[in-house]
Formats: sequence, C-alpha cells, structure tokens
Amino acid sequence: MTDKNRTVIAVTGSDGAMGGEVVSHLLESKNDFELKLFVYDKTKHLRGFFKSLLRKGRGRISIIRGDLANYEDVFELVKDADYVIHCGAVIPPKADHNPLNTINTNYAGTCNVVDAIHASGRENQIKLVHISTVAVYGNRDYHHMWARMGDPVMSSAYDYYSAAKIKGERYVLESDIPNWVVLRQTAVYHKYFLANNMNDGLMFHTCWNAPLEWITDRDSGLCIQHLVEKDLEGKLDGFWQKDYNIGGGAACRETGYETFNFGFGLFGANAEKFFDPHWNIPRNFHGVWYTDSDILDKWLDYRTETSADYWRRMSKELWYYKLGALVPSKWIRKLAIERLLTNSNAPMNWVRTGKKGRIDAFFGGQEAFDKASHTWQDFPVLAKGQTPDGEINYDELKDESKASAYKLNHGYNEEKPDTELDLQDLKDAAAFRGGQVVSTQMNKGDLYTKITWKCHNGHEFEARPFTILKAGFWCPECCEALPKWSFDKVASHVPFYAQVWYDTHRKDEENNEYPYDEHEDDDLLKPVEKLY
Repeated sequence: MTDKNRTVIAVTGSDGAMGGEVVSHLLESKNDFELKLFVYDKTKHLRGFFKSLLRKGRGRISIIRGDLANYEDVFELVKDADYVIHCGAVIPPKADHNPLNTINTNYAGTCNVVDAIHASGRENQIKLVHISTVAVYGNRDYHHMWARMGDPVMSSAYDYYSAAKIKGERYVLESDIPNWVVLRQTAVYHKYFLANNMNDGLMFHTCWNAPLEWITDRDSGLCIQHLVEKDLEGKLDGFWQKDYNIGGGAACRETGYETFNFGFGLFGANAEKFFDPHWNIPRNFHGVWYTDSDILDKWLDYRTETSADYWRRMSKELWYYKLGALVPSKWIRKLAIERLLTNSNAPMNWVRTGKKGRIDAFFGGQEAFDKASHTWQDFPVLAKGQTPDGEINYDELKDESKASAYKLNHGYNEEKPDTELDLQDLKDAAAFRGGQVVSTQMNKGDLYTKITWKCHNGHEFEARPFTILKAGFWCPECCEALPKWSFDKVASHVPFYAQVWYDTHRKDEENNEYPYDEHEDDDLLKPVEKLY
C-alpha cells in the first residue's frame, strides 16, 4: 500500500549496477520518496550492496518480485507510481549467452512498461524515464569518434543487447504516453565491472581503439536523483519528450586500450603485458565520444567523478587486486587471461572453431584476421597517435572544440530551429535515407504527429518526425537488426548509414547478412524468429 503523501518511484533493475545506485541516491534525497523496487522473481542471492539498501530504506521500500516479460508483474509495479525509472535490462555478458531472454527482457519488457502505464488510468500522472544505451550507435573508429543525437541508430552484428534496446527505445518514442524521456547511457564504470569482465570472453569484445566516454555508477545514480528532484521543483520545463546522451564528459573520454591500462594499473601493469593485440576484435563493437552529453549535465548537474576517480576508488575497495603486483605477470596472463580464450564468448574461440559469421562480422573475414597484427610492435594504437593510415594527433582528435570536423550529416537543415522544420526538411531527411515521405502535409514545427514514410525497399511505416530526425531511426524492417543484421546491404542504398558504415567495412561486403548467431549457445535462438 502506497503512502498518498509521498512521491512513489518505481525502479526496474533495482538490484543491478545502475539501478542500485539510483536507489541509493534516491534514499539520500532530501525528499521522502517511497520506492517500489522490481526484482527478478528467480533471484535467489541478492548482492550485499542491495541488501544494505533494503535495510537503509526500511519503511520506505517495497519489493515487487517478477519478470519484465510478464505484463501482470509490470502492471503491479507501475500502476500507482509517480515516476517509473526503467533501468531493467539483461546486459552483456549474460545477454550474449541467452539471446531469447535478452529480447524478452529488453524489448518485450519495455513494451510491458509502456503498456502498463497506458492501462493504469494514470498515464497523465506517471513519468517514464527510460534508460537506453550508447550501443544503439554501433561501431565507431577514428574516422568518426564523435557522436550526437540524430546519428544513425545501428546495432552491431550479433549484439542482441543493443538490437533489443533499439526496438525498446523506439517503442517508447512512438508511444502515446505524454511524459517520457529517453537517456542513452554510456559505458558505466561500476562496482561489478572487473568481476564481470574477468569471468567471460566479453573482455575481448572491447576494441583497443574504440572511443569510450565513460560515466561512473555513482554519477548515474545522481543523474536520476537530480532529475526527480528538479522535476518536483518545476525546473524541467521543456525537458520531457526528448532523447539525451548520458556521458561523463572530457575527463571520461578514452579508448579501449586506455581503459585496460587503467584496470591493470591497479597492480602496476598494462594491457600489453597480458594480451596479444589480435585477441580482441578490431570492429563490430560500440562506443563513442559524445559532443552533446553536456546538454543533459546542464539540465541535471550530475558529473562529480572522472575515470581516474573511479579507478582510485577501486584501488581502495578491491584491495586484493594489489596482490597482483606480487604475482609474476606470466602467471596472471596464463591463469586470468588465456584461460578465457576458449570461452564460447571469446573471439579466439570463434576463430578456432570456424564460426564464419562471427569471423566475418568482427574481423572482416578470415583473410583479414590472418593479416592482422599479432604483436604490439606492429599494431597501431590510437592512444599513441597511430592508425592504419599513419600517424594522427590524438590530443587534437579528443579536442571537443574540433569535433565538428567529424560530425555526421543528418540529411536536413539542422541550422533551422525545431519550430521551423517543415515537410521539405522531412523530405530531405528521407531522401538521404534512400526513401521518401508518403504523407502530403505536416504542421510546421510539429515533430510528434506521426506521418507515413517509405524506405528504399518500399516498406511503408508510420513514425514521428522526432524519431527519425532527432533520434536517428529509420525503417523498422530494414534497419532494426532482429532477427537479422543487414547493414552491409542497407549502407549500399542509404547514404545516412554509408557515411559511417564504410569507415570499418569494405564495400565488397555489401551482400553479407547475419541471420543467426553461430555460437555454442545457439540452441537458445531457435524461438527468436517466431517473435517477429
């Protein structure tokens, strides 16, 4: 039973890395919030951190046990809430090993949240904060490290996490609930980060030269705390019905290589001591530096920690990592790193077992893998100012004041204010996507009334101009991966995608298609086709 005098906040994924910090910060708020926490009904062992929150919030917290894929469970959570903070999702590495569960949770679960708000009879009162992901931008390299809202939404092949999150985000954007906001969360440095990566082949999925703009778990929690507090104070006029990028800013921008070096720096080492460069994939990952993450920080004032702050915190909290300085590096390499090379989620396992689809997607084919640098002396490290095309000034590349040189074209006149955008702007955007606008009229500046579009394959679909122009979506049939990834084909017809796709893909790959996961867990994928 909720207290009518309290603001009721429902949180999905409340026992996860970000969700737990959201709960922690809401409990620290000056406001006396009542929290309804959604916990997966098969959870047997809650983490100690989450248990401590339950003790701290006694009298203010109620637990709803259930499954996001079960509508009745979700309805019970949201029916009397004032805010729904939707953090719940299956993330890698679990997402990689059970794709069907990932789709059911990340996509169907989001649909259930939206539908339950609709059915609550309180859709005008409930405000939805949907946590999306940087993974919607797919793979980037040094040609276009910088990204912003409106850039192409494109899931990397076999990334069921991002593919399902993309479909879930679109469901929110196209919904009729009046109070929503989508926050595309960047990579999070959290308290379970090292443990997650040291127990799965996932660690080899981070490209050495991938751009990563991190944020800490604490700042993510603070972001949501400030969002609710400022909204209750009436300070978020104009904030809702928008999509924003969450990022930590300049002090949190690095590459995969630098991230590994931060981690191994806990015991005085670096990545080159423990890895061969070809063990990690060179493409088909996700990560960007944001040119517009400052926008959300100006609204919510959440940045308090840098990447360096996080690693200093870990050096104190994870005291046992200091023991690594006493262990010979060859033992760490053998026992901690090389043992994972045969994991079903490890790229070297895909090469060893001849998983052609994955070799093509992540390496550009067997021939490209065979030609890849196998020693650090020959491998171009971007953080050292090296690229396959020659030397580059890495400091200048990271200089946000010069990021406009890497800005992608969105296909319409972005100099015009939103209130002046008209049908011609929509036609221009559609043409740049290889399609057209079917509707014959639009009210100038109205980005939320759905119109009809047509893609290059002739698929007609309805979508809000905001979803296409401002959030970077296009044809739901051609350009949203499930049940197959066809961006090699799409890019050959759609300049919007081609401008970034061919940074890391050859044009002779245009017939590639990845319809299923060649993976040791692929028995779990048999029902996926039935969902679509």
